[in-house]
This record gives sequence, C-alpha cells and structure tokens, in this order.
Amino acid sequence: MNQVIELGSIVKAIAGRDQEQYFVVVKVINSQYVLMANGKNRTMAKPKKKKLKHLNSTNIKVDSIADKLKDGEKVFDSEIFDAIKKCLPKD
Repeated sequence: MNQVIELGSIVKAIAGRDQEQYFVVVKVINSQYVLMANGKNRTMAKPKKKKLKHLNSTNIKVDSIADKLKDGEKVFDSEIFDAIKKCLPKD
C-alpha cells in the first residue's frame, strides 16, 4: 500500500490507544515517524509521535495548515480541530 503522508495530511491512527482517531500531520521527522495533532487532546504544544506504519492516509491535505507550518507561522489548535471536523464525513 503506497500512501502519501506529508505535512498537513489528515491521517487516521490504526494502532495504539488513539486508534480510530483522526489527526493532522504537523511535522515529518524522518521516513518512519511523524508528529501529529488533533487540536483537542493532542495539541500543537504536545503533538503525538507516531510511526507511519500505524497510520492510514485519508488522501486529504489541509493546504492552509501545511503552508503555515512551512512558513514557520503559528497554527492554532482550533484551526486543526476545525479542519478535521470539516474534511471528514459524519459517522
């Protein structure tokens, strides 16, 4: 399975205690790890480090958040929370 997970991607955790939750990738550490936040229990101040193999891509990228992160601008937790809420279908 070839999935593209990059800065600003919305991903779904498939393993661990945060299984079935959605997050936005806020930093790509290396080819195996990313930092991610959801704006609620995982904030920008304390993002979750996760292995890529424990994530599924939703193929949705939030360009506004990705651009801010690339430019070094502050991203608010509310922006991340709202982006996840808007981009995902209601279950």
